[in-house]
Amino acid sequence: MLKKFGALAICILLYSSVSGQKFQRKFSPSEMRQDLDTLVKYLEETHPKIYYRYPKEKFYKDVQIAKNGFSRDFGDTEFYLIAESLLAKLDDGHTDFDFMWQYNSQNPFVFPYNVKLSAAKPFIICNGPYQTITAQLPANAEIISVNDIPSSKIVDDVINLNTGENRSFRADFGSGRFYFYLEALYKANGNYKVKYKSNGKEKTVLIKGIRKEELDKRTKEVQAKIIKTNSAPTTNYSLKIVDENKTAIIDFKSFDWNGYKAFADSAFTVIKNKGVKNLVINLMDDGGGDSDVGDDFFQYILDKPFHQYDKVVIKNSRFLKERLKAHRKDKTLSSADKALLAKPNGLIDTVTYGEIPIKTNPLRFNGKIYLLVNLQTYSSAADFAQCFKYYKRGTVIGEETGGLVKSYGDIVSVSLPHTQLDLTISSSLYYDVGAKENDWKGVIPDVVAPSSKALNKALDLIKNQKK
Repeated sequence: MLKKFGALAICILLYSSVSGQKFQRKFSPSEMRQDLDTLVKYLEETHPKIYYRYPKEKFYKDVQIAKNGFSRDFGDTEFYLIAESLLAKLDDGHTDFDFMWQYNSQNPFVFPYNVKLSAAKPFIICNGPYQTITAQLPANAEIISVNDIPSSKIVDDVINLNTGENRSFRADFGSGRFYFYLEALYKANGNYKVKYKSNGKEKTVLIKGIRKEELDKRTKEVQAKIIKTNSAPTTNYSLKIVDENKTAIIDFKSFDWNGYKAFADSAFTVIKNKGVKNLVINLMDDGGGDSDVGDDFFQYILDKPFHQYDKVVIKNSRFLKERLKAHRKDKTLSSADKALLAKPNGLIDTVTYGEIPIKTNPLRFNGKIYLLVNLQTYSSAADFAQCFKYYKRGTVIGEETGGLVKSYGDIVSVSLPHTQLDLTISSSLYYDVGAKENDWKGVIPDVVAPSSKALNKALDLIKNQKK
């Protein structure tokens, strides 16, 4: 079970001064109370069913406890910790604050290691140092504690400060913000006493943090050298041919139209010309994007009509309409646009999806396909995986996706009036193809494997099928 709000609030208040940071803005108790009231108002008028898991009465009580705790001026981070812990109770990964850019602008200390957080033991694993950092922690070491705070407690606190539909996803998502929690919650001030276990032996090491601006500067210098040596820059899509040209691996980092169409045509031309028999599609760590990209990609691998979604439940609201008008700025409104703008706020619509016809495509791939997924396969990437599995196009390998087959999404963006915290709120509830009413779960792989071993598992299956 998640911790009660009161306990977390007390913890946050104890660490009211975050060392190593300069708060550029302070907010009065009155301003913060007004922002929490506004938060509740925005959530209720925009989200289709914001209290789908957590009762409204309990949420109101939690909000009041938070408001009662505002007895002095707070800075950005302090207020965010309180507000985010409230949002986390609602179990919607798309309804969240975008705060890290504000925090990073304060040039905080960074714990210079990549880590993986898990909801079950081992709770924290070190994946290795950031670029330019000399390693003091061995890769794959289990971190037992930091500054005498047990890893189990750290992960629990991280879970309570992330939105999402399950604890495993929240822990994993918090991995990329590990340095934030060490400073914001535990007042590390760039000094980390790390107790770890490696090769069966426990050791303790003292690690110094590095300021964010210095780390970013070093990273840019390294990347510039890589580009200068003619290495290909990182893109959303990449193709690799292995196994004597019989296997292709396509990596998706994001469902983004930028560069997609040219890549898809080029990649499948290479795949066709080389006579590739097996295709591995890697959606691990793909946070999603535009599902229309997925619709287009299916035109290269499916040979029958399909649809990614059975239906979507949409709540009309002023923010949804404002988003539409912003997207249509300087453009002529369609009849559908005008119809949406004319609907009363609060009205719930249910839209069912028809089959998408298959187009003629000389580059269509008819060989065997293996799809890689993990906890960070989210949103449109998870929807793609569910569709892939539903139509039995190939073998899904990896971990259950963080994105659910029935989930909220289609976000609108707003800001709180005083703190100016940026907030995204789901406006729709999506049912992936084949999803049932109680399917609050991710896409379950056909072959379970941790992220680090999923690709090798796919290549082993390909190798064994030839025997």
